[in-house]
Amino acid sequence: MGVTASVAVSALSITVLSLVLKLNQAMLLSLLPKSITTPIGISLAEQIGGVQALTVVSIILTGIVGAMFSPLLIKLAGIQHPVAIGIAIGSSSHVVGTTKAIELGEVEGAMSSLSIAIAGVMTYMLIPPYLMLFQRIVQ
Repeated sequence: MGVTASVAVSALSITVLSLVLKLNQAMLLSLLPKSITTPIGISLAEQIGGVQALTVVSIILTGIVGAMFSPLLIKLAGIQHPVAIGIAIGSSSHVVGTTKAIELGEVEGAMSSLSIAIAGVMTYMLIPPYLMLFQRIVQ
């Protein structure tokens, strides 16, 4: 459930921010894979028509920002369960964030690693139908 929520919130937040900031279609399509690993993100960006270089930059920045701020955000949100912490970090800030999750604890690191794979597969499977559903928004 946590990974599914993360994938959905990521896609919706990128879509809303793209509309608010009046980003073009290529930018939106390039930013949608930002919370998954680079190889999967590059492949997805190519499949949906995004700019691969922009996707790579957004993935790297997402990981770095996630690693830097995840402990603070987790503390502010009052999340204490190690499984929830690992899932939150792994499904939002992928491999770079997982290095921070490993520092927080063994369970956090393991769950973060597992979440990376699940989030990658789910994003790859759900973004194309999501784009078809919201085709008018994307164009």
